[in-house]
Amino acid sequence: MPNELDVRSVRALAHPLRLQLLDLLRFEGPSTATLLARRVGETSGATSYHLRLLAKYGYIEEAPQPGGRERWWTYRDRRATLPPDGERASDRELLAELLSREALALDLFLAARQSAPEWDDASFFQSQAFRLTADELDELRRGIESLVAPLRRADADDAPLDARPVRFLAFGFPLILEDAHDHER
Repeated sequence: MPNELDVRSVRALAHPLRLQLLDLLRFEGPSTATLLARRVGETSGATSYHLRLLAKYGYIEEAPQPGGRERWWTYRDRRATLPPDGERASDRELLAELLSREALALDLFLAARQSAPEWDDASFFQSQAFRLTADELDELRRGIESLVAPLRRADADDAPLDARPVRFLAFGFPLILEDAHDHER
Protein backbone atom coordinates (compact mmCIF):
# COMPACT_ATOMS: atom_id res chain seq x y z
CA MET A 1 0.00 0.00 0.00
CA PRO A 2 1.46 3.41 -0.93
CA ASN A 3 2.10 5.78 1.92
CA GLU A 4 -0.05 8.90 2.22
CA LEU A 5 2.83 11.24 1.34
CA ASP A 6 3.29 9.43 -2.00
CA VAL A 7 -0.42 9.77 -2.78
CA ARG A 8 -0.37 13.50 -1.98
CA SER A 9 2.82 14.04 -3.96
CA VAL A 10 1.26 12.56 -7.09
CA ARG A 11 -1.91 14.58 -6.58
CA ALA A 12 0.21 17.73 -6.22
CA LEU A 13 0.81 17.43 -9.95
CA ALA A 14 -2.90 17.60 -10.73
CA HIS A 15 -2.88 21.30 -11.56
CA PRO A 16 -2.26 22.67 -15.07
CA LEU A 17 -0.09 25.57 -13.86
CA ARG A 18 2.12 23.27 -11.79
CA LEU A 19 2.61 20.99 -14.79
CA GLN A 20 3.46 24.01 -16.95
CA LEU A 21 5.99 25.29 -14.41
CA LEU A 22 7.51 21.82 -14.10
CA ASP A 23 7.88 21.61 -17.89
CA LEU A 24 9.54 25.03 -18.07
CA LEU A 25 12.06 24.09 -15.39
CA ARG A 26 12.61 20.67 -16.92
CA PHE A 27 13.14 21.88 -20.48
CA GLU A 28 14.45 25.44 -20.09
CA GLY A 29 16.47 25.16 -16.90
CA PRO A 30 16.53 27.01 -13.57
CA SER A 31 14.39 30.08 -13.09
CA THR A 32 12.77 32.32 -10.49
CA ALA A 33 9.09 32.69 -9.60
CA THR A 34 9.14 36.18 -11.12
CA LEU A 35 10.60 35.06 -14.45
CA LEU A 36 8.26 32.08 -14.62
CA ALA A 37 5.27 34.29 -13.76
CA ARG A 38 6.03 36.51 -16.75
CA ARG A 39 6.44 33.44 -18.94
CA VAL A 40 3.05 31.92 -17.98
CA GLY A 41 1.06 35.14 -17.48
CA GLU A 42 0.46 34.70 -13.74
CA THR A 43 1.36 36.72 -10.68
CA SER A 44 4.68 35.97 -9.03
CA GLY A 45 2.77 35.23 -5.82
CA ALA A 46 0.70 32.50 -7.47
CA THR A 47 3.73 31.12 -9.24
CA SER A 48 5.75 31.15 -6.02
CA TYR A 49 2.98 29.24 -4.20
CA HIS A 50 2.91 26.50 -6.84
CA LEU A 51 6.72 26.28 -6.92
CA ARG A 52 6.85 25.82 -3.14
CA LEU A 53 4.28 23.03 -3.41
CA LEU A 54 6.30 21.30 -6.15
CA ALA A 55 9.39 21.64 -3.95
CA LYS A 56 7.55 20.24 -0.93
CA TYR A 57 6.94 17.01 -2.81
CA GLY A 58 10.41 16.81 -4.35
CA TYR A 59 9.68 17.65 -8.00
CA ILE A 60 11.89 20.75 -7.91
CA GLU A 61 14.51 22.16 -5.57
CA GLU A 62 16.29 25.41 -4.92
CA ALA A 63 19.09 26.02 -7.38
CA PRO A 64 22.32 27.44 -5.99
CA GLN A 65 22.74 30.96 -7.38
CA PRO A 66 25.55 33.23 -6.32
CA GLY A 67 24.45 36.64 -5.08
CA GLY A 68 21.06 38.22 -5.53
CA ARG A 69 18.02 37.90 -3.35
CA GLU A 70 15.72 35.96 -5.63
CA ARG A 71 15.14 32.27 -5.08
CA TRP A 72 16.04 30.14 -8.08
CA TRP A 73 14.36 26.80 -8.71
CA THR A 74 15.53 23.80 -10.70
CA TYR A 75 13.85 20.61 -11.89
CA ARG A 76 14.56 17.46 -9.93
CA ASP A 77 14.11 14.09 -11.60
CA ARG A 78 11.59 12.16 -9.53
CA ARG A 79 9.54 9.15 -10.47
CA ALA A 80 5.87 9.46 -9.65
CA THR A 81 3.50 6.50 -9.66
CA LEU A 82 -0.24 6.53 -9.24
CA PRO A 83 -1.53 4.79 -6.14
CA PRO A 84 -3.16 1.44 -7.01
CA ASP A 85 -6.34 2.03 -5.02
CA GLY A 86 -6.65 5.81 -4.82
CA GLU A 87 -9.56 7.98 -5.79
CA ARG A 88 -9.85 6.73 -9.32
CA ALA A 89 -11.60 9.84 -10.69
CA SER A 90 -8.78 12.14 -9.56
CA ASP A 91 -6.17 9.67 -10.86
CA ARG A 92 -7.89 9.69 -14.26
CA GLU A 93 -8.04 13.50 -14.22
CA LEU A 94 -4.29 13.70 -13.55
CA LEU A 95 -3.52 11.22 -16.32
CA ALA A 96 -5.87 13.07 -18.68
CA GLU A 97 -4.07 16.35 -17.96
CA LEU A 98 -0.63 14.77 -18.42
CA LEU A 99 -1.67 13.11 -21.68
CA SER A 100 -3.28 16.33 -22.89
CA ARG A 101 0.02 18.18 -22.36
CA GLU A 102 1.91 15.46 -24.23
CA ALA A 103 -0.61 15.51 -27.09
CA LEU A 104 -0.25 19.29 -27.36
CA ALA A 105 3.55 18.99 -27.47
CA LEU A 106 3.29 16.36 -30.20
CA ASP A 107 0.83 18.51 -32.16
CA LEU A 108 3.20 21.50 -31.97
CA PHE A 109 6.07 19.33 -33.22
CA LEU A 110 4.02 17.94 -36.10
CA ALA A 111 2.99 21.45 -37.15
CA ALA A 112 6.61 22.65 -37.24
CA ARG A 113 8.43 19.53 -38.37
CA GLN A 114 9.43 20.88 -41.81
CA SER A 115 11.57 23.52 -40.10
CA ALA A 116 13.92 20.86 -38.66
CA PRO A 117 14.11 17.85 -41.00
CA GLU A 118 17.00 16.25 -39.08
CA TRP A 119 14.73 16.05 -36.04
CA ASP A 120 11.83 14.80 -38.12
CA ASP A 121 13.95 11.90 -39.36
CA ALA A 122 15.11 11.05 -35.82
CA SER A 123 11.65 11.24 -34.22
CA PHE A 124 9.52 8.15 -33.89
CA PHE A 125 6.21 6.79 -32.75
CA GLN A 126 5.78 3.12 -32.01
CA SER A 127 2.75 1.12 -31.15
CA GLN A 128 3.41 -2.56 -30.61
CA ALA A 129 1.42 -5.38 -29.07
CA PHE A 130 2.89 -8.04 -26.80
CA ARG A 131 1.61 -10.82 -24.58
CA LEU A 132 3.39 -10.28 -21.26
CA THR A 133 3.05 -11.17 -17.62
CA ALA A 134 3.08 -8.38 -15.04
CA ASP A 135 6.68 -9.33 -14.20
CA GLU A 136 7.68 -9.11 -17.87
CA LEU A 137 6.02 -5.71 -18.21
CA ASP A 138 7.90 -4.51 -15.13
CA GLU A 139 11.13 -5.86 -16.65
CA LEU A 140 10.40 -3.94 -19.87
CA ARG A 141 9.85 -0.73 -17.86
CA ARG A 142 13.11 -1.20 -15.96
CA GLY A 143 14.96 -1.94 -19.22
CA ILE A 144 13.69 1.29 -20.78
CA GLU A 145 14.68 3.23 -17.66
CA SER A 146 18.22 1.81 -17.75
CA LEU A 147 18.49 2.55 -21.48
CA VAL A 148 17.56 6.23 -21.11
CA ALA A 149 19.40 6.85 -17.81
CA PRO A 150 22.78 7.61 -19.47
CA LEU A 151 21.08 10.22 -21.67
CA ARG A 152 20.00 12.33 -18.68
CA ARG A 153 22.36 15.21 -18.11
CA ALA A 154 22.55 16.99 -14.79
CA ASP A 155 23.13 20.32 -16.49
CA ALA A 156 22.28 21.71 -19.91
CA ASP A 157 25.93 22.76 -20.19
CA ASP A 158 26.86 19.05 -20.30
CA ALA A 159 24.85 18.54 -23.50
CA PRO A 160 26.29 18.81 -27.01
CA LEU A 161 25.75 22.20 -28.65
CA ASP A 162 23.14 20.84 -31.09
CA ALA A 163 21.12 19.09 -28.35
CA ARG A 164 17.52 20.20 -27.87
CA PRO A 165 14.98 19.35 -25.19
CA VAL A 166 13.27 16.11 -26.20
CA ARG A 167 10.08 14.60 -24.83
CA PHE A 168 10.18 10.83 -24.54
CA LEU A 169 6.97 9.01 -23.82
CA ALA A 170 6.52 5.27 -23.37
CA PHE A 171 3.40 3.44 -22.29
CA GLY A 172 3.02 -0.12 -21.19
CA PHE A 173 -0.28 -1.37 -19.85
CA PRO A 174 -2.48 -4.44 -20.18
CA LEU A 175 -5.24 -4.39 -22.76
CA ILE A 176 -8.63 -4.47 -21.09
CA LEU A 177 -10.87 -6.58 -23.27
CA GLU A 178 -14.48 -5.56 -23.45
CA ASP A 179 -17.13 -8.15 -22.81
CA ALA A 180 -18.58 -9.38 -26.12
CA HIS A 181 -22.07 -8.69 -24.74
CA ASP A 182 -21.26 -4.99 -24.47
CA HIS A 183 -21.18 -4.78 -28.27
CA GLU A 184 -24.65 -6.31 -28.61
CA ARG A 185 -26.33 -3.49 -26.71
